[in-house]
Amino acid sequence: MSLEIVRALAEGDEPRVLCTVLKVKGSAPRHAGAMLLAGPGGLVMGSVGGGRGESMVLAACREERGAPAVLEIDMQGMEAEGPAMVCGGTSRILVEPRVSGAPYRAALERLRRGERVVLVKRLATGETGVLDAGCAWIHGRVEGADPALAAQALATGHPVLAEADGLFFDPVLPREKLLILGGGHVGRALAALAPGLGFQVTVGDDRPEYADPARFLPGVATLAGSFTSIVERFAFDPSTYVVIVTRGHLCDLECVRAVLGRPYRYAGFMGSARKTRLVLAQVAEEGFEAVKVESLCAPIGLEIGAETPEELAVAIAGELIAVRRDGAWVQARIPARKARRGTP
Repeated sequence: MSLEIVRALAEGDEPRVLCTVLKVKGSAPRHAGAMLLAGPGGLVMGSVGGGRGESMVLAACREERGAPAVLEIDMQGMEAEGPAMVCGGTSRILVEPRVSGAPYRAALERLRRGERVVLVKRLATGETGVLDAGCAWIHGRVEGADPALAAQALATGHPVLAEADGLFFDPVLPREKLLILGGGHVGRALAALAPGLGFQVTVGDDRPEYADPARFLPGVATLAGSFTSIVERFAFDPSTYVVIVTRGHLCDLECVRAVLGRPYRYAGFMGSARKTRLVLAQVAEEGFEAVKVESLCAPIGLEIGAETPEELAVAIAGELIAVRRDGAWVQARIPARKARRGTP
């Protein structure tokens, strides 16, 4: 679900109609979970596909409704010159009139703390409850909602439609923060790529010239100072990703020591198999929690044969996306990472 739409529903006081793509079959312009918010004057924000299909949805928003309705948008026209849409699929869209802001305010409070939540909707009535990342109710309670389906939605970031129960599990993710420790070639390349993937990016380096804002895209924050002090100043939360790409193993070790005691969703560092083994062995010997040491992604990045800084940035970004879409990905990859490091 769109964070901007959650904020609009939580903070707005005028009547709004919320439209959500529940399911698509075949080719459709938007995926399940796409949303549109309409007000008395028409479209406010978002999209469920544009074109004639979206016009049909907006027309439905203008109708006087007391209860939610589910629309089927058919896009399987057979003639290029005919009036029917020819995308080749169908979209099922939930139209909710007079949406209550209460569940969205509860969700927004958690999101502002960097937590992930899932909205559970009963399609027939518009009843909405909010579950936290541990699948405990924090607002309302929708009877019959399966916690396993809520957990699935949270882990993958994709909504789940339980058609037999008439329930829709819609995950809402906070703005994910990416802290890049090291502003050299790879760090700079990743900082250029990550904002387009939805990350709020900060680059830190102990060399002031490498943390110069002029080296990065507008909107990329920078921090200068020792790596330990940078970590201390950064606002970590459960949706933080940390990429360590400093100029040497001593700086990497400083970063790893500082980061291991913080909350985060992902952390990893770049380096050879030998350097990786030595750094991990050192922090393990120093008594850092074994589970957190084991879950560090090192060597960092997907194995795509990357060599240039730009290619390495793509490999690292791919790994970040894998974690975003599957919370268990890091643990599942531990045997493969050990093999890359040559450790048992």
